[in-house]
Amino acid sequence: MTCVHVVNAALRRGSDPAPPEPGVTIPLGAPDPSGYRPVTARVIESTWDADRDTTLLRIEAQDGHEYASAWLAARMADVTETRPRDVRLRGYPTGVPEGLLAEARVVGYGGGIPGRAQLNVVDSVVGVEQGFSGCGVQDTADGSVIGIVTTARFDPRHPHRSRVAFMEPLEHIAALRSHLDDPESEEVRRLLSGLRFEEVRTAYDASTRHRGPEPADFDSAWEAFVRLKRYTPGPDHMPCEIAYLARIDKLGLGDSRTLRRYIESRPPGYVPRDALERIYIEPPPAPAGGTLIIAAEPIPGDPDAVPRYTLSHWLDSGDSITNRGSRHITEDTLRETVLEMVVDAEARLPIWDSPAPVGLRLELVLPFPLITQQIAQWRLPGPLSGEEGGRIGASYEIVLHSAERITDRRLAGARRKLRERLYGLTRASEGRVHRIPPRPRSPEEPPLADQLDHPGITLCVLGAPPRDRDGRLQLYHAVEAGLPAIAWLDADTGETRRFHGHMQSVTRCEGRKISHGELSALPRHVHSWRRVNIISGQSGTEGYDPYDINIILDDMSHIQRLLRIGILSTPQ
Repeated sequence: MTCVHVVNAALRRGSDPAPPEPGVTIPLGAPDPSGYRPVTARVIESTWDADRDTTLLRIEAQDGHEYASAWLAARMADVTETRPRDVRLRGYPTGVPEGLLAEARVVGYGGGIPGRAQLNVVDSVVGVEQGFSGCGVQDTADGSVIGIVTTARFDPRHPHRSRVAFMEPLEHIAALRSHLDDPESEEVRRLLSGLRFEEVRTAYDASTRHRGPEPADFDSAWEAFVRLKRYTPGPDHMPCEIAYLARIDKLGLGDSRTLRRYIESRPPGYVPRDALERIYIEPPPAPAGGTLIIAAEPIPGDPDAVPRYTLSHWLDSGDSITNRGSRHITEDTLRETVLEMVVDAEARLPIWDSPAPVGLRLELVLPFPLITQQIAQWRLPGPLSGEEGGRIGASYEIVLHSAERITDRRLAGARRKLRERLYGLTRASEGRVHRIPPRPRSPEEPPLADQLDHPGITLCVLGAPPRDRDGRLQLYHAVEAGLPAIAWLDADTGETRRFHGHMQSVTRCEGRKISHGELSALPRHVHSWRRVNIISGQSGTEGYDPYDINIILDDMSHIQRLLRIGILSTPQ
């Protein structure tokens, strides 16, 4: 890509508006690890545009040598809608074979031809001079090429160096328009325009934490995205808008495929992979009220006696963790004790001090005899009526954790598999979903342990509730296989079959795949579904009661939260 007048000068053709004859070659110096190698090129006749002073060249092949491709982008809409854009230019004045690098800013449209853009040189040392014509204009934010330098305005006092130049934006080079399409950006625009900013405020705050407090009075998530694209990357070199999208994906607030497609479509080197993986495994932001973590530990004793447990609880505000004490319980007193802990945590929420509505997430680390209880169905006490109030499944997002997999030494192999599956999920961006059919297993089928051994499986949907023998064995196998997420419905076969069908709608590829964001959002999705099906005993439009859904989710973000309070420190 270069200027018509540059080609004419190289071929000593004056200002001929017609393209050179097809057989005419132009000598060039092409970038090479050792410097610049001599090559020849020909004008692509159909791209010759003397009116706009642009043309494309085709470099003639030499010994199969390939040249790095550039990422082309249309940026003038961003410039006119937001603010000037910082760019860099590399020109080749006479006597400077390695070129000169100048810093400039695209400030808007300007020049003698409609559609031209004005470049203000901000470099205090280097200006634009002869030899810069036809050079690419590179966006410093993402490395994309957004136009070429065509002319400059010279001051009579400085006839050989200019502080103002003009660029032909790629949008006006007809032959390149098909290469400027960015469907992923348009998809993200549609998605974020439909999200209120308050819904994604936590993702925005986390992505701008390195910048310090600043006003954020946006109406939509898209407006915040446009602002973030203007910011310099954080200390980990992660572009702010990419960190923002990854956190929205993790929160489950938008279509994960749309968000992932945008992230993956950015040019090579623009998105640091390690930094992206760290975002997906960092603990999720706690609700404004925090997270109530409850863990049960068996008390050793007579195996024939009624099992007893130490039930401990912590209140995690996001900034600090407070140990709220422990009690001894049995399976029969688990319900009333947990509800008392919830009521105590509610009393400590900063209802009036918080600028936003506060909430509370419940995370329960329970052993097998307790984890299969229908916890979402439990009802909070009515302090005035003296009767049972609403179910905790309607008031709170609930996450279950397998205590044995976290602390039992016999399950060290399961913990290793769990870590490997989570690592593979962040690398591949999606994992497999295994749904165990809600029917008796056929003798011809492979053992369930073999079916669950595939390293790509991240979610298993049981075919029976663990209160039944088949469901209990399925749960044991899923935990031993190190599956990060295990879901089941505490209901009969018909309702379980309908639940399997609903799980297809919240995953992808007809229920066979699930992304990292979708996996992390499962408890939030279930909570939302419960809230629109408030009436007890009604199965809703899906044909089952969503309060009968149970999810074990041992992903890295939750595990790191448990590490902070010491639950994982001493496996027994």
